[in-house]
Amino acid sequence: MVVEAPQTSILVAIGNRVLCESLCLFLSCRQTMVVYSNDNAQKIYSPPNLVLFDSSKLLDSLQARYPDAKFILIDTGLNDQEIIYLLTFHKIAGVIPPDANIELFIKALKVVHSGQLWIGDNHLKSLLDHNGSMTANGNIKCLSCQDMKIVQFIVQGLKNKEIAEQLCLSEHTIKAHISRILKKLNISRRIQLASLFIKNGQAR
Repeated sequence: MVVEAPQTSILVAIGNRVLCESLCLFLSCRQTMVVYSNDNAQKIYSPPNLVLFDSSKLLDSLQARYPDAKFILIDTGLNDQEIIYLLTFHKIAGVIPPDANIELFIKALKVVHSGQLWIGDNHLKSLLDHNGSMTANGNIKCLSCQDMKIVQFIVQGLKNKEIAEQLCLSEHTIKAHISRILKKLNISRRIQLASLFIKNGQAR
């Protein structure tokens, strides 16, 4: 009696349409995999086992929608600090490095699907060494105690509304505070802010 291996359901949430469609086409050719793109996710009849993504922008909503799925980052050029942030606070299960070949890619999918973590040597080294010194992006000494509180909430993944509730301030005031903090540190995105503090051991 032949027992068929259970199929792996994979959602590909990649912003680059060519890459997304190519991955879907490639993975769909494998009999043990059922693949959907984020565009036709409504056709998914049961939650995906794996979600492949390349940006943190949709990660919160995807993890809320599929809480039991394992998330794998397709690294297309994120800096080490952003990847450390995703590994530490979003609990992603794997990172596919830019230089991975097809064989390694498929192996990573199988490893993560089995419940293990997949992370390359370079990313692992960055994760272990992330308590380094402050980069030229900015100096945390210029931040006030209030600024530091707000940053800690950002690192924990709280939204502006949630931070406002914690500090008994308006959401507009929090937004203004964050814009000022970003300007002080000469960065433009809150994920860079969180990554910067993780790198320097300021996150608690």
